[in-house]
Amino acid sequence: MNEREAYLWLGSLRTLSPAGRKKLLDCFGEVTELYEANEITWMALVSDGVIKQETFEEMCRLRDHDLLSRMEEDFRKRNSPFLTPADPDYPALLREIPDPPVTLFYRGDPALLCTPCLGMVGTRTPSLYGREVVRHFIPAIAGAGVTVVSGLAMGIDTEAHQQTIQAGGRTIGVLGGGVDICYPQRNYRIYEEMCREHLVVSEYAPGIAPLAMQFPQRNRIISGLSAGLLVVEARKRSGTLITADAALDQGRSVYSIPGRLGDPLSEGTNNLIRQGAMCVQEPEEILEDLGLSGGVPEGTGRGGRKRRKKVYHPTPEEARLLEKLSLVPVHVDELLADGDGDLQDRLSLLLSMEQRALVRQPMRGYFTKI
Repeated sequence: MNEREAYLWLGSLRTLSPAGRKKLLDCFGEVTELYEANEITWMALVSDGVIKQETFEEMCRLRDHDLLSRMEEDFRKRNSPFLTPADPDYPALLREIPDPPVTLFYRGDPALLCTPCLGMVGTRTPSLYGREVVRHFIPAIAGAGVTVVSGLAMGIDTEAHQQTIQAGGRTIGVLGGGVDICYPQRNYRIYEEMCREHLVVSEYAPGIAPLAMQFPQRNRIISGLSAGLLVVEARKRSGTLITADAALDQGRSVYSIPGRLGDPLSEGTNNLIRQGAMCVQEPEEILEDLGLSGGVPEGTGRGGRKRRKKVYHPTPEEARLLEKLSLVPVHVDELLADGDGDLQDRLSLLLSMEQRALVRQPMRGYFTKI
């Protein structure tokens, strides 16, 4: 028996939550001491209310060197290797949190765990504004060499992963079930790509279904892997705020996108700002706060080869149109009102600006800045 095997045994106890594992480790100090304790000592934990009878029975049943060796071999065959706190490659930031996962299964490139990371989370039903915020922030974040961490859920999570991949950046998905189970299934294509080119991790062993109770637990890993957490959109009572609370408990920086007053999707983010989260409107604010503003030069791709960035100087009429735009979509009628010249000419200019990637039309008739 070694320390790694002891962590595998502890992580295999399905009747224990992360908090329960922490409580056991606090009692014994070292995982090997816990593993090697006799059953009388374990039974005393039941009497003291530290563990339940079913946990005691599971501890006894799984304390089997041959069984643990077969489990590890099976995980390897299923393309689901794992790290434990006994391994030197276990992420340093994750070691610092109060209840780090004792097993961290992965698919993809584990080297991403050693890169500077930013968590990005938000509602599963984002507004067009929320999606535009992600599209505005990601290119600068990814371009600075920062890995984006999220939960592969629908909404802001998916947008964060997709935009990072499109920007040539790196991204990590933290799952609420085994790394061999994509949830939701609608994200299977991006999940597959992340398993090949990026990274997917979970504290749950392969084959474990993504149960509802496991998602709040996985949120602490999203924030735990990250130097800071960006919350894009969240309702007043939202699972996203669980991640923000975990980040605060872990001593991480929390950044929040301000939203319109009265908008339900902005109540959570606006409340975070009132409670002390840093209000951010540009990605450079986050990079500067994390000390990463001097990262990968702008216009540098994943291969490190610098690309020349074209500098474009808008005409006076284009500048007037750009001044009216923000990340909040503006209708074409409002955008073209009070302009100079023929209305059709101004519309043609606007469409030309869209073709030149100076503006974006996220939905028919509405425009935003890039």
